[in-house]
Parts: sequence; structure tokens; C-alpha cells
Amino acid sequence: MLGDGSAVPPKTAARTLRRFYAYRLSWEAKFDSAIWIIYLQSRGYSLAEIGLAESAFHLAPVLLEVPSGALADLIGRRWTLMISGLLTATGVALLWLAPSLPVVMLALFLSGASYSFASGSDQAYLYDALGGVPEGHARYTGIVGRLLGAAYVVGAAATWLGAALSEVSYGIPFALGIGAGLGGAWLAAGLVEAPRQRATAGVHRSIRTHAAEARGVLAQRPDVAMVLLLSGLFWTASTVAHLYLQAALTARGLSNSTIGLVAGISLLLNAAGAALLGRVARRGRFARQFAGVTAVAGLGLSGMAAEPILLAIGAYLVAQIAYGLAEPLLIAWFNRQIPSDQRATILSLESWIFSVVMIGVFPVAGTMAERLGWATLYLACGAVSLALGAAVLVAAPRRSQTGRV
Repeated sequence: MLGDGSAVPPKTAARTLRRFYAYRLSWEAKFDSAIWIIYLQSRGYSLAEIGLAESAFHLAPVLLEVPSGALADLIGRRWTLMISGLLTATGVALLWLAPSLPVVMLALFLSGASYSFASGSDQAYLYDALGGVPEGHARYTGIVGRLLGAAYVVGAAATWLGAALSEVSYGIPFALGIGAGLGGAWLAAGLVEAPRQRATAGVHRSIRTHAAEARGVLAQRPDVAMVLLLSGLFWTASTVAHLYLQAALTARGLSNSTIGLVAGISLLLNAAGAALLGRVARRGRFARQFAGVTAVAGLGLSGMAAEPILLAIGAYLVAQIAYGLAEPLLIAWFNRQIPSDQRATILSLESWIFSVVMIGVFPVAGTMAERLGWATLYLACGAVSLALGAAVLVAAPRRSQTGRV
């Protein structure tokens, strides 16, 4: 690895970092993100069927999150990043064809698998690569922040552009998505990474020992286990609301380009929320901070039930600022609480919990919207967010003696 005493020359290290930044931004170019549900509806699929397909997406991380991480450690991060790009392109292509529900489910499963192969590999590659340049790991936090901001901007632009072009032809955003996936695979394949040491027997022993140590940490830190669970549920409510936004706004008469604009603005507000974290983080304990964020998010989602469309959209966008605050807030808290040696393993549980819950919740949410209406669904999502914040406040006094929550 570049950061572990690699002999990679400084110029090569700088060049491969630039290539990685290009890869990371190409990953955010999801041109179909604001219109794929609308597209499937136009092909005759019901919301219940679309919800079932989305469940297939979340099945992939449940099955592949840990194996793909192990593969990245064994064969190198650039190869799993390349596989991720190829899976993205294949999933988008199959979703575009959408000849039957099983094919749509396979398309979403492959898209979920692409997330699993990139998850962790990108952060690990960047962290190690920065060890080979001046100031090394001290630059990691600042670079990640700037890269995240740039990624939100690219994501917002791709979201709006794809939605606008879909009014000309749905084939255009899907073709651009395929191109972005293939381009990302090409960029990843060209990354420079030092040869990896392989000690299979030792790896197997360390994995067993490591898993036992991680379980021991959670047994000693029930507050961490509780926040992991609450965080997974919090992101479930957020994702249900976000993914069904396109169908909900379509039902209210908005055009694809307008929906793409709303989705793009929401990403920019996520970035704005993350930028505000420095001020929020200095105010009070984590429990109160998280409860405040969930309250704003819950009220914002509930506001989507309002009859005036501008009020509903405004409420939804306010919630996006809260979600922008929540992501780095949770990451910072977890990193403070979890020992470095078990950090990646324990943090992966948050994603795993989220995926497990989404498998069941997403199709149920689609059925709820079809039978009870969009207002009921968004009120339910808002209520879940508010309940999670209340749960943290109730549990916090029990942990006050440790000072951890």
C-alpha cells in the first residue's frame, strides 16, 4: 500500500491520488437516481414490485459487505473498486432493459453489490495512499471533507441532468450511467497500489480473533450497540422518504426535470448541513445533538404531508440539512467510542442493520403508499425519526455516569 512504506515514487503517488479523486467523483454520477422509480412505473411496474426490487438491492450488502471487504484486503483495493464500477454499469444496463421483475431485481442486486465492493475500499485506499505524500495521514480529514463536498455537487448535477434528459428519452440518463460505471472501472484499474502480503492461515486466525474482540467491545459498550441500531433505523426512514420522493412528486403533477432539481438541491443541502457540524458539535452532549437532528428531520418528513406543494417541498428540504448534519455527527461519535482495532468491523454493522431492515420495510412502504396515500407514508417516516430521537434522550441518563452518550 502507498501508505505502508511503499516504494512508489512521490510523482506516481500524486498521480494516482488524482486518478482516485476522478474515480470517486465518477462514482457519484448517478444519472438515473431521480427517475428510476418513475421509469419503472412507466414500464408498468407497481410500487409494491418496485419495493420488492429495492429489497434485492439491500440483500446484496447483507450477503457481501464482509466478504467484499476481505477480498479488498487480500487482492488489493483497486481491484474491488474496479469490480464495483463494472457491477454499476451492468446493473444500470439491466434496469434500463427491465423486461421482467426478476431481471429488475437482479439489476438492483448488482447495484447493491457495487456499493458493497466500493464500501470501505475507497476510504482505505485513500487513507493508505496519503501516507506516501507530504504530511500523510494528517491531511486525510481535510481531504475527505473537500472530496465529500465535491461529490455532493457532482451528485446534484448528475441527478438534475439525468432527470432533465429523461424528458427527451429515458435511454439518455441510463446510457450516461453505464458510461460512468465503465469509466470508474477504467480509472480504478489504473490506480497504483503496493504489493500486498498474503498469509492465508494467519488471516483466517486473525479474522476469528477479530470477530470475537469486536463482540467483546459491544458487550462492554451497550451504548454503542444501541446507537448502531438507532442509526440504522434512522437512515432507513431517510432512505424510504428519499427514494419514494420521485413517485410522490410525480403523483402531484411535477415534471421529471423539476423532481431532479428538488433531488439535486437536497444533495447540496446535505453538504450545507455537513458544513454546519463544526458549530453544532460544540453545543451540548451527543444525545441532545442527535435528538435535535432527528427532530428536525422528523418534522421535515412529516411536512411532506402538507397539501400546498411548495410547503411540502420546503419541509422536505429542511430535513435534508438535518441529514447532512447527522452523517458526520454519527461518524465522529462512533470513531471516538470504538477502539481503532475494531472500528471498521463494528461500523460495518450500521450498514448491515440498515440493509436488513430495508429488505422488509421498503416494499411495505410502497404498499402503504398505494393503499393509504403518500401523506400517510411521510407522516410515518417522520414519526419514526422523532421516536428515535426520543429513545436516545430516554436512554442517555442511564449512560450519564459513563459520559459516553
